Amino acid sequence: MKLKGILAPYIIFQSICCWLSPAAAVAQPLTSRSVTAISYVERGAAWLAKGELERAITDFDLAIASDPNLAYGYNSRGVARWRLKDYERAVADFTSAIQLDPRFAEAYVNRGKARYQMGDLDGAISDSSRCIELDTKLYSGWYLRGLARGGKEDYDGSLADLDRAVKLNSREAEIFANRGVARLNLGDPDGAISDQTRAIKLNPDFFQAWIERGSARRMKGDFDGALADYNQAIALAPSYAQAWADRGALRKTKGDLERAEADLSRAIELKPELAVAWAQRGLARLLQGREDEARQDFDRCLALNNALKPWLDKNIAEAKRKIVAKR
Repeated sequence: MKLKGILAPYIIFQSICCWLSPAAAVAQPLTSRSVTAISYVERGAAWLAKGELERAITDFDLAIASDPNLAYGYNSRGVARWRLKDYERAVADFTSAIQLDPRFAEAYVNRGKARYQMGDLDGAISDSSRCIELDTKLYSGWYLRGLARGGKEDYDGSLADLDRAVKLNSREAEIFANRGVARLNLGDPDGAISDQTRAIKLNPDFFQAWIERGSARRMKGDFDGALADYNQAIALAPSYAQAWADRGALRKTKGDLERAEADLSRAIELKPELAVAWAQRGLARLLQGREDEARQDFDRCLALNNALKPWLDKNIAEAKRKIVAKR
């Protein structure tokens, strides 16, 4: 099983879709209707910047009613709907923008982001590839395709795309963090640590980067460094289950079984569907000689994700060998 399946690295996604400023719309041929529409787009953009998404959508609705042929109105409303996690209607809006302007690169990458969030990785790759064809300098096209390729476990392709994204924009912590995930999945913990460290420098509150650096340090056998990173991630995001699960798994590896179990129980409380946390807690309990409780945890893990069975069977056998060796 690939590392991704065991550690379940968090794929960080940018919080904002590609936003084309109203000024760009003004540069297009204007009619009296489009002038009115653009004024609504400008006001909607101001609401969007303030996080007033419903008010923004109301203005974008008015823009579209004023000029149904203005692609920017649909793209703008799609951005607002994307931020509301209304991905299906966001896709519909971005599609309308593309139909009106087939060379609208930002609309392609925006639709790809919505498709990515819906789990349509092939659609995300298709849209981001079209965006790249239209504008090779738009970093978000490379970034999105790198994410989607990583989601399909094409880590070489993911790394190549994220390399391009970094060259175009070296100020985004998310790009470095995701490139670090790709490098870790390709067995390059040093490269992963370098990328996550860069992400942390750009955004010290970026808790996912602390988690991923901890995972890379753990791969290298730097358990103390990994523990320090997991501690910082939990301090920044105490309700994020994966951080507790990763720290618990590390503590189990270090033989600190009681605290490992406590961490894994906390992860389960926060996210009961996190299958790997049940597996790791079961292993911690098995190593403490509590076979019945361990078996219950293993059953729960496999009920949630039966694909973990080969990995779990291997780790159960290893735990049993350790128990025998101690007798």
